[in-house]
Amino acid sequence: MLEDETRVRRAVSAIPFAVPRNRWSDAEAAGMSPEGLLLYRSNLLGSDLTVTNFGGGNTSAKIAMADPLSGAPATVLWVKGSGGDIGSMKLDGFATLYLDKLLGLESRYRGVAFEDEMVAYLPHCTFNLNARAASIDTPLHGYLPYAHVDHVHPDAIIALAASSAGKDATDAIWGGAVGWLPWKRPGFELGLQRRSLR
Repeated sequence: MLEDETRVRRAVSAIPFAVPRNRWSDAEAAGMSPEGLLLYRSNLLGSDLTVTNFGGGNTSAKIAMADPLSGAPATVLWVKGSGGDIGSMKLDGFATLYLDKLLGLESRYRGVAFEDEMVAYLPHCTFNLNARAASIDTPLHGYLPYAHVDHVHPDAIIALAASSAGKDATDAIWGGAVGWLPWKRPGFELGLQRRSLR
């Protein structure tokens, strides 16, 4: 353990980290709809390969919309659909789900051994007949208590997470300011565990 810790400390002091450039433009974003802002944010994050690798990551927003049948207000989860790339996607790349229906699926959840069963329920939560398939990460975006979630896959973080001393390196680099979660299959279990994250 001490040898791994020494190696991590040497690497931390030897490798400078460049903070990605802020590409957001208030002028470009002005006047965009909430879903347009989600797309704009997604494309910016996905176009910077220091932030997310090609095809990686998911972005989402919980947006108030009118139900297409009743006209009643509904909270809709817009989340990157299965497949695609956040750097080049268009609005039709997002799955849209009634948030209350998605959250209500917790009552159907029978445990981690039944994650595949839960994926089959996602189409029943679809808002406005959207044909885009929801990804396996949809529950995480739905259950996290935030209106906007950006879940990106930067190669540098993947390298830390996949290394044998990843937790130690994370602690050494960020001094406990960043948490460590052992690998967990994406799905309802992960979303339910993380919903209390603050």
